[in-house]
Amino acid sequence: MSQLFRKEAMARRSRALFGEVVLRGPLPVWAVGVLVLGAVLTVALILFGIQVDGASVWSWLRG
Repeated sequence: MSQLFRKEAMARRSRALFGEVVLRGPLPVWAVGVLVLGAVLTVALILFGIQVDGASVWSWLRG
């Protein structure tokens, strides 16, 4: 039975126990920039846009 397949094919099959390797590059700079900008805008909206008892969250946190 071991003569049925080539040694290279059997060697590849034995390495398959560790899973496939997927080479993927990092996120593009523009995508990271969009994520950071979105996070900053969300925090700014929460601090300056939401009114609590007639005052913004930022002025409420300052005291």
